[in-house]
Amino acid sequence: MRSCLSCLALLPLLAAAQNRADPMDIEQRIASIRQELAALPELPPPQPSARVGFHSQFVGTTQAARWVQVDLGESRDFDSVVVVPAFFASAEQGSGAYGMPPRFRVDASDDADFGSYQTLADHTEADVPLSISPLFTAARTHARYVRFTATRLAQQRLGRGFFALGELFVFSGPVNMAAGAPVTSSGAYETQPTWMLGNLTDGLTHLGAPITPSAFRSNGWHSGIAATAEQTKWVQVDLGTAMPIDEVRLYPAHPPDFPERPGFGFPVRFRVEAGADAAFAHPQMLLDATAADFINPADNPVEMPAKGLSARYLRVTATRLWERAGDYVFALGELEAYAQRRNVALGAAVTSLDETKTGTWGGAMLTDGHTSLGTIQPWPQWLARLSRRQELITELAALRVRREALAGQRRQQWLMLAVAAIVLAAVIALWLQRRQRLHQRRALNDLRRQIARDLHDEIGSSLGSIALMSELALRDGDQAAMQDIHRLSREAAESMRGIIWLVREPGMPTLERLVETMRQTAGSLLGAAEWILEAPSELAPTAPSLDFHRHVFLFFKEAVHNIARHARANAVRMEVTWTMQVFTLTLEDDGVGFDPARSSGGSGLDNLRHRAAALRGQVEIASSPGKGTRIHLAAPLHFS
Repeated sequence: MRSCLSCLALLPLLAAAQNRADPMDIEQRIASIRQELAALPELPPPQPSARVGFHSQFVGTTQAARWVQVDLGESRDFDSVVVVPAFFASAEQGSGAYGMPPRFRVDASDDADFGSYQTLADHTEADVPLSISPLFTAARTHARYVRFTATRLAQQRLGRGFFALGELFVFSGPVNMAAGAPVTSSGAYETQPTWMLGNLTDGLTHLGAPITPSAFRSNGWHSGIAATAEQTKWVQVDLGTAMPIDEVRLYPAHPPDFPERPGFGFPVRFRVEAGADAAFAHPQMLLDATAADFINPADNPVEMPAKGLSARYLRVTATRLWERAGDYVFALGELEAYAQRRNVALGAAVTSLDETKTGTWGGAMLTDGHTSLGTIQPWPQWLARLSRRQELITELAALRVRREALAGQRRQQWLMLAVAAIVLAAVIALWLQRRQRLHQRRALNDLRRQIARDLHDEIGSSLGSIALMSELALRDGDQAAMQDIHRLSREAAESMRGIIWLVREPGMPTLERLVETMRQTAGSLLGAAEWILEAPSELAPTAPSLDFHRHVFLFFKEAVHNIARHARANAVRMEVTWTMQVFTLTLEDDGVGFDPARSSGGSGLDNLRHRAAALRGQVEIASSPGKGTRIHLAAPLHFS
């Protein structure tokens, strides 16, 4: 029973563990993440490029520190730093975030040797999940140099350590101050044009332009069509007034009718100039790409730092055109010019040497803030939102793993609870079985004591009478006394058999065995009288207690004994019946009968009523002089 109580004490503990609230409502957080993700831009499909980015030298271990840094030219204020992983797709190297170190930090300093520095982002304590998404770091500070230090390198397939980056942006508002900035490193692996120091600040990434899809269709500006590539075409923008320009960006076109040709119409060779007059009498060069073919930027914007150059007009002149389909064109999706952190070219007037004007091509569409891919977004905000998307995706994956782990814990707790319940049930069953055995043992002891009393009352009384009568018979030679001695000895023997069978019976006596004992008793007591005892032929549906058998048998014996001694009957009919709940016994004789109202007051009828009351049953006695007697007992099969 003590074990049972221990199990009972265990159940509330398991239930409490099952219902204990997690510090974070995981389902609510997952729903919140999904809602936030729906408002963020999708990561664009990665764009392979001939100019991938920066690649460090290989070393013999991944447990080494290597760095690359950008020189902004002078100490400048900036708001954020964005690192874009390198995307390198080839059959040999696979595809994805190639060479991204699992642990790194980003620092800023006014000292090229970083004798003193400020840490802007520290990811050196745990591995960063591998992804091609940008990593945005808010970093309002003032510095000249920005350094990326890998503290644990990526592992090359031969086991060597290295790291690679696609691009490093340093933004002051929307302006990328790192555009075209000089790059140095602790050691670079260069294979032109794929891996070069300058690729880290060329503005070209696998992400493409900062554009969100929209229903508005604006392809940009399109020159007249030429028969040969060696033609000169130009287009220029009037900013309305001279102002200091920080940066100029050219967005390639990508019209829907040429879906497989990003960088549509971008000139093979060109120059970008700023001027104070529309005729460009004294132009100032921002980018000169006329000496060699310029690698097509696909959907990436091409950045040109202007460093505060004052100008009213901006002109792009193509000196070698792009081949379309047996002919040659020059096209741009959008031109932006940033001054004082805003695009001052938005809505500016556009003129050109010639143009192809349609519903989606025209000079005004070069400065409308759209390309054929959608609406142009502020670059740092767009990169920050892509970075945020990756953070949320990483968190969502961790939450799902945690949710599954908690579900496994709950299943384990339920299993423990079920095992505890089974153990508890087993202990209770054993306890009940033990209790039942103790109850049966007590009942058997009570029965033994009762049998002892019965033996004392009936057998002892009979033996006492036999002793007295035999003494008289020996002294007086009384024949009647000898007959009484014979009768009493026979009744005593029968009483003994009737009591002993209950003790000898293995297990719980059955009703069938009770009927058989009744037959033996009737045959012994009724002598020459004709008698019959009828009982059901089918097996009894239950086995009543020992006490039930004892009281029923003694009731039957008392009734038969009375018939034998007093009724002088020639025929006796007895019937036993039972159901699931009720046991009945009926005895009828054709003897002399008697008047129950004028009973002599003997103990026979009182004994019958006493046995019926002990059985929680009812007895009916019907008789009249000369018409025999009928005794009927109805008692429940189970009583307590």
